[in-house]
Amino acid sequence: MRKQTIAPTRVTTTIPHTLSEDLAHAGLMAERFFPPYIRRVGQAINLVHKVNPTAGCKLNMKALSVAIRRKLRPADLAFYRSGKRQLHKCGQHRFYTYTFGKGPAVLLIHGWCSDGSRWAAYVQELNRMGFQSVVIDAPSHGQSPGRLLSVPGYIACIEQVMATRKHWHSVITHSMGSLTGVIAASHVFKITKIDRFVLMSTFADCDALMSKFSRCLGISEHVLTDTRAWIKHYAGKPLEYFALKKHLHEMKTPPTLLIADTDDIVVPQRETQRILKNLSYIEHYLTSGLGHNLWADQVTEKVLKFVEE
Repeated sequence: MRKQTIAPTRVTTTIPHTLSEDLAHAGLMAERFFPPYIRRVGQAINLVHKVNPTAGCKLNMKALSVAIRRKLRPADLAFYRSGKRQLHKCGQHRFYTYTFGKGPAVLLIHGWCSDGSRWAAYVQELNRMGFQSVVIDAPSHGQSPGRLLSVPGYIACIEQVMATRKHWHSVITHSMGSLTGVIAASHVFKITKIDRFVLMSTFADCDALMSKFSRCLGISEHVLTDTRAWIKHYAGKPLEYFALKKHLHEMKTPPTLLIADTDDIVVPQRETQRILKNLSYIEHYLTSGLGHNLWADQVTEKVLKFVEE
């Protein structure tokens, strides 16, 4: 893993928030993570919405479900080959999990446009510590087939994997995997015990996540407003249902570690503040200079120490 120095910081009492700030960060994200034509997709959705608002909302959610698959490196493929692969079927989705080692089980869940190989260093250490690691490759990510993945779809897939065991020692998550992982866990917590959660670089709720990625596409605020109201027809539940606070409370607040970085252009600092304000019992570890992915030995060590406690 790359070595970088972490400067732990404290959450400030107030964090400025303006729409212009959001749009500026969305522009940086679009340049860094999306293909050049992405803004033309947003413009097309905005035009469709003017003619037919419902169709515009549907297209917006469809566009947000398109997975941008990262090219796997030889080291990533070697990591996958070292685990026991299992195919899962969940609705229209097909996806793989990979199991490594023996011992108390730890589930590792990646975010959007990532894949299970991001956990290679964690798996190596967890196995050395006597844990079994189960890594999800989300549909349309890593080696799993497909082209689309929605938030409700990912929740259903994670829920299915969680329900295969009566006990998980820990669940380690990153980005969209944190929000979907917590919601999935709350759906199965009466039959599946989870001792502790690690949340890395996560939004407080799906509204913030959807808004950020819509702005990367150049979706207008009018389309966003209508999409928020339309979500209940798309997902079967209102947008406010998809929030960390609601589902962690339903699980009787398991021990939880939150790790976030002050220079994350994907998840703004105010999201960390919202989480800690609403869930004051959460242990937190804040860094600077690492960005969204949180690649650093110190972060890995902090997570592993929390798992081992």
